[in-house]
Amino acid sequence: MSIADYIKNILPYWPNWINFILLKLNIFGGLVYGSAYRKFKTTIDTINPVDKLLEIVNYAIKHVPYYRKRYGDLIIHSKQEFEEKIGFIDKDEVMSHWDEFLSDEIDWSKCHTGTTGGTSGKPLKLVTPRNRYSWELAYMHRLWNKVGWNYDVRGIIRNHNLKERDYVINPIMKEIIFDSHKMSESYALRVYQVLRKFKVKYITAYPSNAYQFSSFCIKQKLDISFIKAFLCGSEGVTYEQKHFFERNNIKILSWYGHSEKLILGSNELSSSFFTMERGYGLCELLDSNDVSVDNAGEMGELVGTTYHNYYFPLIRYKTGDYATLASRGENMQVTDIVGRRENTLIYRRDGTTIPLTVLNLHGVFNEHIDGIQYFQEKTGYIKVLIIKNSQYTDADEDFIKEHLGVAMDGKQYVSIVYSDNLVFQPNGKFLPLISKIQA
Repeated sequence: MSIADYIKNILPYWPNWINFILLKLNIFGGLVYGSAYRKFKTTIDTINPVDKLLEIVNYAIKHVPYYRKRYGDLIIHSKQEFEEKIGFIDKDEVMSHWDEFLSDEIDWSKCHTGTTGGTSGKPLKLVTPRNRYSWELAYMHRLWNKVGWNYDVRGIIRNHNLKERDYVINPIMKEIIFDSHKMSESYALRVYQVLRKFKVKYITAYPSNAYQFSSFCIKQKLDISFIKAFLCGSEGVTYEQKHFFERNNIKILSWYGHSEKLILGSNELSSSFFTMERGYGLCELLDSNDVSVDNAGEMGELVGTTYHNYYFPLIRYKTGDYATLASRGENMQVTDIVGRRENTLIYRRDGTTIPLTVLNLHGVFNEHIDGIQYFQEKTGYIKVLIIKNSQYTDADEDFIKEHLGVAMDGKQYVSIVYSDNLVFQPNGKFLPLISKIQA
């Protein structure tokens, strides 16, 4: 286990009193993230996107079997030539030729393997550099800086399952982590008390968690004006949530990204546009004929190309997400992002909701299945359709029942159905959640 993984997954579960002391001693700001992080963060604005594009594409053609077979000895000299000669790939193509996307210079000791979220059909196994934190966090922190965050302690309300503990502390990342599965009026009050105790001004959350927590606080007449901003990703902000946040003067910084780490964009609630980070990766917007969308107001599919992952480079990768073009220029702006990340909610017995993203099943489990889909026909109950493969065992069934049981307040409210096929809509689209619950 790497140091970064230990800090993220093990350290927070030390006793809170120890981590509280360590948190108080952490006055190092960005120093704790290492020299590579600090160097990258100071050079973000100097990145030349065209140079990065040509570098990664020509490297991939030379060193990655898939691209070498497809393009031979081709050398790309310009972005225009890239657009004319390099074709598109998607998740199915990568999964069909997975081994061929690995660089022949790969150093497995410097890699991390993971999967895309388990709510989008068959998950894609990914390989990323272990030092990805140096550029990933540099970009995220730069986005958070927009709303005043400066290595402050953050509250975390996302998908952690803390069991008997109300909260845990990550003293290195300066995080107070809460359990979104427990969110209720009484738990919201407890979260509020802890936030005030630690003088937390910024909260990282799913938009639906930010909405739910804020709603409970306002219902109890708790003053949350000390929260300068919610930092939100992994879901879109619905119209109802946006209206609620604006009405209650709650500031939201929302970002768009995905597990493949090809595209990153952000917006503030006062703007309906997501501004794409030009040095993070190449963002393209294409119509149904794979032609670039150039007119504001037109919708297209978001297509990404990595600038930083040489071990497993994805080039002109169709994300399955769609957006409407707002403006082109040095930094593309889009709005109305929909697709895999569009907001979907699971309704629990007590009337509270959790986002579908809470049910995401990252890790080894995803290598044991060939597809997963959720159905909710009755409030409080969830049905899971699974296409299992040869690696699937009874332990996997126990795991998913336990995992979903935590979210649904009991394993008895979870049922599993095995099938050979997922269910698609008449128009051919796949919905990770098919719900008959009327809000």
